[in-house]
Amino acid sequence: MASLDSEESERRLVFDGRKLFLGSAIVALVGWLAVAIGWAIATVDTYVGYLTAFAFVTSIALGGLIFLMITYVVRARWNVVVRRLNEAITSVFPVLAVLFVPLAFGLDHLYVWVSGTGLSSEAAELLEHKRPYLNVPFFIGRTALYFAVWIVVAFLLRHWSLARDREAPTGAAPEYDRERTLSSALLPIVALALTFAAFDWLMSLQPLWYSTIFGVYYFAGGFVASLGLLTVLAFAARRSIPGEPWIRPPHFHALGRLMLGFTVFWAYIAFFQVLLIQIANKPEEVEFYVERTRHGWGAVAALLFFGRFVLPFFVLLLRSIKFDGKLMAIVGGWIVVLHYVDVFWLVAPSHATHGPIPNVWDLAALAAVGGTTVAFGAFLLRGKAMVPVNDPALLQSIEYRSPL
Repeated sequence: MASLDSEESERRLVFDGRKLFLGSAIVALVGWLAVAIGWAIATVDTYVGYLTAFAFVTSIALGGLIFLMITYVVRARWNVVVRRLNEAITSVFPVLAVLFVPLAFGLDHLYVWVSGTGLSSEAAELLEHKRPYLNVPFFIGRTALYFAVWIVVAFLLRHWSLARDREAPTGAAPEYDRERTLSSALLPIVALALTFAAFDWLMSLQPLWYSTIFGVYYFAGGFVASLGLLTVLAFAARRSIPGEPWIRPPHFHALGRLMLGFTVFWAYIAFFQVLLIQIANKPEEVEFYVERTRHGWGAVAALLFFGRFVLPFFVLLLRSIKFDGKLMAIVGGWIVVLHYVDVFWLVAPSHATHGPIPNVWDLAALAAVGGTTVAFGAFLLRGKAMVPVNDPALLQSIEYRSPL
């Protein structure tokens, strides 16, 4: 087994990150140039693509943050070897807060409650009753509050974890008292902020439609995608660390079990949201699904059902696959891609000019937002150990065995 007290071993674990940073920065630069052109010649489509990319990336960061907090609350040990990678996913909230700024200047292109265009007199009257909540200053203020909460929690958990790397190992059993107290106290607040962010950014695209579990749906998709991304990062880290493996098949099996469980949870929430709306059969409620099952969008819904649920479900049922890091990385990457399709399906149909296939402006926005976020995360991780080398629970994590 890998030595925990060797300086040479610690040096092998340091993340270089220059190639990742440079590559993602180039992708981001090309994306931003294309987005700038898009804002000039295809403003609405570009803002739709930008909101999709922003909501997609933010949901994954939120899923990673909630997963990290939960592991502290339940005193998990198996995840210690992938905790630094998990922290890398959650470290990007400051740049995401900055990336929201362009959206703040394009609200009238995205939200009818801002522009008021295309509204019937009846719809306009109904929206007046929502004006105390749906107004631009309050919308931006709420978003600032959401990011303030997420940034503080993610920063403190990462800061305490990195500080432990600089301490001499004591051999004492870790208690994580600060982390557990913070996570236990603020997990409900983080979840509420996520829920209202989903209402604000996505559900208010059709402001007369509502679903009380929409925030849970947004969380479930982002949570599974964050586990998928963590699996991809874990496989990449395993390949890049020479010598004996620190991240082993049982860790991929644990991540696979979680992905399986929350894939089912995502499908459960999606199904019951549809079922309850169909049972109620109210015009203002069915409008959401009418828009997302015609003009080609029904094919996207079918892709989500089979590609986002059926395929991962049956693949992840196989125990042997969950022990194979390479196959799990492929499954994790697939889930991340289909999560983007899911967010695209939530956003784009609210604008009649947008078809069911992502266009060049969607891809440009994804490159800009995704590339910037990855570059920022790689920059923060550069020079840091890919595993928390002085964490007293590291040996327990390395020796983790999956239950039968």
